[in-house]
Amino acid sequence: MKEKTKKAFHSCAFIINPSRYPEYAKILKKILRRSEVPFVRESTSKEHFIELVRDFCRSDYRYLLVWGGDGTAHDAINTVTSEMEADPEIGRKKSLGFLRGGSGNGIQDSYEVPVGIRKQIETYADSMNNSYVVDVDLLETSHGNRRSYCQLVGIGFDANLLRRRQEKRYRFGKKHGLVRTGMFAYIMAGLSTFQKDFRSLSREFTLTLYDGKFALRGVRVNAEFPLEYLERKVSPVELEAGTRPYYGKLFKICPDVVCNDGFLDLYIYNFDTRLTVLQNVLWLWKGRHDIINRKFAKGEKPLIERYEVTRAEISATEPFDYHIDGEIVRTTEKVDGMYVVNLRIVPQRLSFLVPGAFYRKFHPF
Repeated sequence: MKEKTKKAFHSCAFIINPSRYPEYAKILKKILRRSEVPFVRESTSKEHFIELVRDFCRSDYRYLLVWGGDGTAHDAINTVTSEMEADPEIGRKKSLGFLRGGSGNGIQDSYEVPVGIRKQIETYADSMNNSYVVDVDLLETSHGNRRSYCQLVGIGFDANLLRRRQEKRYRFGKKHGLVRTGMFAYIMAGLSTFQKDFRSLSREFTLTLYDGKFALRGVRVNAEFPLEYLERKVSPVELEAGTRPYYGKLFKICPDVVCNDGFLDLYIYNFDTRLTVLQNVLWLWKGRHDIINRKFAKGEKPLIERYEVTRAEISATEPFDYHIDGEIVRTTEKVDGMYVVNLRIVPQRLSFLVPGAFYRKFHPF
C-alpha cells in the first residue's frame, strides 16, 4: 500500500455491512489493515449499523466510507441527515462515500465508483487527498408521519417487483435453507411482475407538480415549457422520481438527472402493452428515452414524459406501494379522502466523496 494512500485514510472511518457478500468483506478488511485505517467497524444488524454511523457523526473523522448496497447507503444518508438536524455543523464537516457491496449498486454506478475493491480503495484515497467532494440534492419523501430522504422513488412496476421479491423468497440449497436475495431474485421477481401484474399496474393517480418545467430530450428536437402548478390524471405502468440516474444493475431509469441542480426529475412511463415494453427494453435499460419517444411520436402513442420540479404530490383513491432507494413502503393514511405521497427536493443537502473522474465533470475550470 502506497504511503500516500495510507495517509489519506487517517481522516476516514469505514463501516462494513457484510450481510450480502461476507467473502468480499474479508478481502476488504485485509486491505484496510494494511492501509492502517484507524476506524473500521463491521455491523451486525441494521440497528448496529445506524449506531456506528452516529458514532462517526460525533467523531473527528472527516470522511465516512460505507461498504454495502443501496439499502445500506440509504440508512447511512438518513442517519447523517438526522444527526445534521440536531447539529448543522455535521453537514459542513462530514462527507460520505460508497463502495460496491450490493448486488445492484445503483448509487455507486451513479457516481462512477470503479469496479474492483483495490481500485475503489485507491480511487477514494485520491479523492480524500484532493478533497473531491460534491454537495448533492436529496429527495424528501413523506406520507402521514413517515419522512425519509433518498435519491430514487418509484411507483408501479419496480415497486411491484420489490413486493414480489419480498413476499416470495427464492431459496437455494435445501440442506442449509440458504436464502438468496441477489440479482437472480430480482430477475425472477421482474419476470413474474411482467407476466402476471402488468395489466394491473396502470392504475389512476392524480399528479400535482410545482415550480419547474416539462423537459423532453429528443434525438433531434428538445421540448420544454415552464410550469408553476400542474395537476393531471395519469395511468402509467411506472412513475419514477430521482436525483441520480441508476437503479439496480446499470438500469438508467432517470437518465437526465443532475445531482445538484435543485430539481427532482419525474418520469412518467406510458407503456400500454407488454409488446411495446419488449420492443424497447434495451433502450429503456440504457436510458435512451429520446429514441423511444421518437418512435412513439411517429406512431401517435403517449410519450415517456419528463418533468423537472421542486415538489410533487402523487395521490390515489386506494393504498399503493412505492419504493425509496429500493425499500418498499405502503401508504397507510388518507388525506382528504386520498392516499398521498409527497416529494420535495432538498438542494445540496449532503456532501458526497466522489471519484476524481466524476468531480472533474462538475469542476471543469
